[in-house]
Amino acid sequence: MRSDTLQSEYEKLNVLIVRVTCLCWLPAKLLGWRMFTTSRIFPAVPVFKIFDHLPPAIHNILFGLSVLSLIILFIVPKNKLFIVVLLAVEILSCLLDQNRLQPWDYLYMFTLFIFMVNPGKPKSAVIAFSFIIVSTYFYGGLGKVNDGFLQTIWSKMILHLFLKISTKTTQQHWLLYGGLCVGFFELTAAIGLLFLKTRKVSAALLILMHLFILLFLGPFGLNYNRIIWPWNIAMILYLYFIFFKEEGIILSYKLIFSGRNIPVFIFWGILPALNLVGYWDNYLSSGLYSGKLPQMLICIKDTSKCRGLKPFCKPDYRHLCNGCNTVDLGYWALSETNVAPYPEIRVYKKLQRKLELQYPAAGLSFIYLLNGKKQN
Repeated sequence: MRSDTLQSEYEKLNVLIVRVTCLCWLPAKLLGWRMFTTSRIFPAVPVFKIFDHLPPAIHNILFGLSVLSLIILFIVPKNKLFIVVLLAVEILSCLLDQNRLQPWDYLYMFTLFIFMVNPGKPKSAVIAFSFIIVSTYFYGGLGKVNDGFLQTIWSKMILHLFLKISTKTTQQHWLLYGGLCVGFFELTAAIGLLFLKTRKVSAALLILMHLFILLFLGPFGLNYNRIIWPWNIAMILYLYFIFFKEEGIILSYKLIFSGRNIPVFIFWGILPALNLVGYWDNYLSSGLYSGKLPQMLICIKDTSKCRGLKPFCKPDYRHLCNGCNTVDLGYWALSETNVAPYPEIRVYKKLQRKLELQYPAAGLSFIYLLNGKKQN
């Protein structure tokens, strides 16, 4: 392929990546509009306490600017001004509430960063972006090789709830530990994306994986966590356009180790590895549906003193709250906002302090769980 033709192909890919990002980001923002504004009971958890005192209008303005910028960028994907504006708006929005920093939001923000720092360098932008895609699958697969994934995601959600296999059967060793193949499959396919000979096959297999996820979590499956449906569609399109369709595109990853793409290598190549030893956040390490995300339960002695929480209360099925009504934080967030809470204990503890101040007479107590076990 001639260099001028190849340059043109890279430029077309740049436009496609931006448009796919906007097309799939916008419905996620609209589905989760309550989390991205303050029209909710679920408390905001800003990075800095001073942001607690900002008026709700600031959140609403940022949300409006985000939606407007996405629409404009879809129409004019080469507009650098709106790339910068959208990135700045998203960063500030996440600073005002850490729960907004979802895995898809994080990936999309880095997509904007790539196009911001690579003006006039379409090849460099495509390579940096493709590295993020490879990293997502590599660390996503690696993160699923654990007992939490086998017990919660594989055994309970996929085998029992989706495939209707009895609980007793799902615990048979050959079937339970067969779930490890899921993580190794994703990890191996990620490595396959790096090489020209295996790139197309790996992309095809990962596309099939996303189609299964859409069936599994979609309206014909569990009808659960709708906000990640557009992200799965985006990943299918990314895989098709970058790794499957464009056979002549050479992905030389040497460009990742120098220049303005170094932050991409650090944040997607190095830091996610620290998550394996607990020193980097789950959502920043492609840890969604890894089965190792911490949970928070709220035990309530007197629900009449916290009427806002009553719609999310359930009986103490797990027998962890001494018979008190229970609110599962994840269920609350998804039910009210369509967005899961940011799964880190430090964020949960900030939420705890806010709820204790908001409902002092309700007799609230809090339990943190990791792999079904209580944490301090």
